[in-house]
Amino acid sequence: MKYNPKNRIKVDGKMSEQGADKAGNKLANAAIIAALCFGIAALIAAFGLAYKNIAG
Repeated sequence: MKYNPKNRIKVDGKMSEQGADKAGNKLANAAIIAALCFGIAALIAAFGLAYKNIAG
C-alpha cells in the first residue's frame, strides 16, 4: 500500500514554499508574542520599583 498525500509539505527533506511560509509565520508570531511578554514584564518591574522607591 502506497501513501501519496495530495498536499506534500516536505519533498525529499526540503521544505516547499508553502511549508516555509507557514513555519516563518509561526516563528514571527512567536517572536512578537515573546517580545510583548518581555515588554509587559519590564513595565511591571519598572512600576514596581518606582512604587517601592516612592512609597518606601
